[in-house]
Amino acid sequence: MANMVFKYSAMNGGKTINILQTAYSYESNGFKVVVIKSKKDTKGKNTIVSRNGMNREVDVLLRETESLLTPKNYKIYYTAKVILVDEVELLNESQIKELWTIAHLINIPVICYGLKSNFKGDIFGEGVSQIFAIADIVEEIGSSSLCLCGKKATFNARKINDKFTDEGEIVVIDGSNDSVEYVPLCSDCYLKYVKISSKESKKLAELVEKIR
Repeated sequence: MANMVFKYSAMNGGKTINILQTAYSYESNGFKVVVIKSKKDTKGKNTIVSRNGMNREVDVLLRETESLLTPKNYKIYYTAKVILVDEVELLNESQIKELWTIAHLINIPVICYGLKSNFKGDIFGEGVSQIFAIADIVEEIGSSSLCLCGKKATFNARKINDKFTDEGEIVVIDGSNDSVEYVPLCSDCYLKYVKISSKESKKLAELVEKIR
């Protein structure tokens, strides 16, 4: 049977380019590809959009509580050679389980792309928790995402009106609000710019100063 694969990186890490390249590789060899994304992702509406300008229309724009195991959706993907899922962190637990079921019962490889953590530094919701639990393969994309300091970025920080914050709603799509911006950061810079005001960080900073 086929596998369900989860490929993740920080923002600007090449996920969208990877999914577009994978789709092209399959289709250039005559294979059917089905691309899925959540309707929560309003960026590009019914397309996936890369920051370099490349884009592709999706085949299934999945509503928040919509099942993939409906006759309508089954007709779309049952003859596919591969199913590609963009921004998988926006799917719910049930939808992740359905993708895993499709891979193993219908023998269609499912490759999911997304973020591991949200701007608060936590696992990005129930969908990502579930995919870490049941995915057959979990891979970090060879990330080209760089932090402000030049190190490899592993966190996705949020800025509101040019100030870092770890407060607010979990899902705010970049581009949907002019005051919101996302910045990839390494662990050191994430702690420095985002978490330094937290209680734990303040206590540690005070302890370090006392020891010095």
